[in-house]
Amino acid sequence: MAQYFSTMVKHFSEKIDVERTDDTAKLTFVCGVADLALQKGCLRMDITSPTNDELIQTCDVIERHLQRFAFREAPEPLVWEAAGE
Repeated sequence: MAQYFSTMVKHFSEKIDVERTDDTAKLTFVCGVADLALQKGCLRMDITSPTNDELIQTCDVIERHLQRFAFREAPEPLVWEAAGE
């Protein structure tokens, strides 16, 4: 997962505002914010947006890019869950 974290951060840093530490990153899109964190071999992605439509758009951008970067592994679609679920 660290490979995909690094690839996503590098890719998006050329297009949008990105704040990164060793194992976290904050990607600020026009439609929302994606907070990424490497945790125990997993990539956690917390998405926040002002509206539900923008939330869907932000999730879609993240998922499309992650799917593209991981194409060799034929990844399944992501399963998103609302906070508190």
